[in-house]
Amino acid sequence: MDFHGCSCKNITITEGIFGEIWVDSNDDQIFTEPVPKIVKSYTMINANRMEVIVITWGATIVSLKCPDKYGHSSDVVLGFEDLKGYMNPTTNPFIGCILGRCANRIKNGQIIIRGKDYELTRNDFHGKHHLHGGVNGFGRKVWDSYIAGCSVVMSYLSQDGEEGYPGAVLTTIRFKLTMDNRLDICMRATTSKPTIVNLSHGSMFNLAGHDAGEAELRNHKVLLNCDRWTFADYTDPVPTGAIRGVGGTVMDFRIPRILGQYMEKVPPGEGYDHNFCVTKSEKSESVFVAKIWHMKTGRVLEVYSNQRGVQFYTGGRIPPQMIPEFSSSYDLLETENETTEEGVESYNSGGENEEEMIEGPWEKPTPKPKRLEFISGKRGARYKKYCGFSIQPQNYPNAIQYSHFPCSVLYPGQVYSHDLTYKFDVQLASYM
Repeated sequence: MDFHGCSCKNITITEGIFGEIWVDSNDDQIFTEPVPKIVKSYTMINANRMEVIVITWGATIVSLKCPDKYGHSSDVVLGFEDLKGYMNPTTNPFIGCILGRCANRIKNGQIIIRGKDYELTRNDFHGKHHLHGGVNGFGRKVWDSYIAGCSVVMSYLSQDGEEGYPGAVLTTIRFKLTMDNRLDICMRATTSKPTIVNLSHGSMFNLAGHDAGEAELRNHKVLLNCDRWTFADYTDPVPTGAIRGVGGTVMDFRIPRILGQYMEKVPPGEGYDHNFCVTKSEKSESVFVAKIWHMKTGRVLEVYSNQRGVQFYTGGRIPPQMIPEFSSSYDLLETENETTEEGVESYNSGGENEEEMIEGPWEKPTPKPKRLEFISGKRGARYKKYCGFSIQPQNYPNAIQYSHFPCSVLYPGQVYSHDLTYKFDVQLASYM
């Protein structure tokens, strides 16, 4: 990461405190009680009134404000009011944080590296697959940080065996806001043993404003520089290994299309959560990945990356389904436990002992998985299904399982490199 020659006179960075958490000090031989750890915030502002706030919890973008074509500035990323919201694993499905050690899914949480099997934590699809680095991946860690010139640099050392991965991995991320409204996110990693590294960022956008909801999300126009996609059966989100062309399908965004006209056509009607193959040259530099417009506000987002794939997600799993052990502790549930007719009837076929069978424990309600009505976001926002989209450049999902997918294994002595850019602009009139 080269900081030489940067001009910071029109960029201001302010360091603050976002909150603190209590962590175990098991590694310390002197102190055995939990100790507080500060979660810092960094506010970056340029002369165009674009403002980005990042925190050291999960290297998370908590706010991104940019003007529309009328000069009105709005926050366009989903997020939470305080640290407690970000730390709740039940209601925060990786919103705004770094995704790693391996972004996206690994089938059955099983990998083989140099003939050795490794079992990773399984935290997706009813406990079947590994997702975004596991239960406590990079997005749920406190990162070290400092200001370097006009950039904020964060680093985290993932220990050997964390979430089941082999090797200690040192990761460094640089956030840089520029005068032309680009947010550069430069990710680098090294390892002590052969392991998987696939990093991305999970910011969720709504260019009409983070609280604009489904109605405005449907009005976004999307262009993807992708001519193929990694096929996944709608009954299981992990790619099968097949790569298919997008032509003539709902996956074809090679020309701009209104998002609302296509989301529900994707089986099983949950919108997009698919990996596309970026059309690029053999060179390693960043290329154009995607462009998204919101015509009413005039805001435009362009995405650039040096990765071979991009996950396009339209928030079909927001809010997440709740499991029974968490449901009693959260107050935004749709319905309470209900007695199922099937359960009662199955015990009502006892003939003479029918009354005895109905009495006792069978009268108690049968708990079932719940779904939240909404997620409580910033400034009283209620995040519901299709409230935002995410563009996540990365390697292909489950690449470790398929030899024809780009290699996802990082070896000692190599440096993993992902350069991701979000560029914001304003379009005053519609030409497309």
